Amino acid sequence: MYEIKKYGLKINNLYSILIDNIAIFSDLHIGYEGVLKMEGAMIPKYQKKIIKNRIEEIIKRYSPDKIIINGDFKHEFGRNLRQEWNEVSELLDFLVKRLEVIIVRGNHDNFIKTIAKKFNVEVRDEYEYGEIKFVHGHKKAMGERIVIGHEHPSLCLRDKVGVVARLPCFLVSKEIVVLPAMSPLASGTDVSSALNHEYLSPLLNDYDVDRMEIYAISDELLHFSTVGKIRRIT
Repeated sequence: MYEIKKYGLKINNLYSILIDNIAIFSDLHIGYEGVLKMEGAMIPKYQKKIIKNRIEEIIKRYSPDKIIINGDFKHEFGRNLRQEWNEVSELLDFLVKRLEVIIVRGNHDNFIKTIAKKFNVEVRDEYEYGEIKFVHGHKKAMGERIVIGHEHPSLCLRDKVGVVARLPCFLVSKEIVVLPAMSPLASGTDVSSALNHEYLSPLLNDYDVDRMEIYAISDELLHFSTVGKIRRIT
């Protein structure tokens, strides 16, 4: 399957969710390659192309009126690097010509307002739509239903000879939905082994994560029962 409807949300294999005509995704970490280069790791600059292709497919499949980028649009904490500035600007230019864009600020999004202002894009600490609150997830927040990023959840599957496949995944309950990272470079929490206190988000440290359902992304969307059941059998 490519999508499933759960608690009024359309969860799909394009690293996003849909509510009405709004598409939501998180953790693009644009400019990550430039930061890795500064740290001595030389890798090709490829993630922007992958991310843009995924967003184009979301627009093609669902024709949303609005996109919410739920934090960590960019990667570098301290300043806007040239690669980061150019690539964020290119993506925003692509998006604002097609639909409304809202950026929810993440912990990596220092100085994002400088770039967003050029495109008349609003940057918020949180965004509410009906009973759902969108926050990045790096801080505590109150709400009846909350959608977060930040965690970069993934599911590690090991075969009999020890080969590991790591699949980005959604964590889903009625109260909290955790989005996978849109960035192909952003590693994160392995939900098959993490204990509650080991999650990055304080919202998950205080929540019964074991009962959250796992929807992993391969070519399709794969349902893997709940976090608690998966951890007990791996």
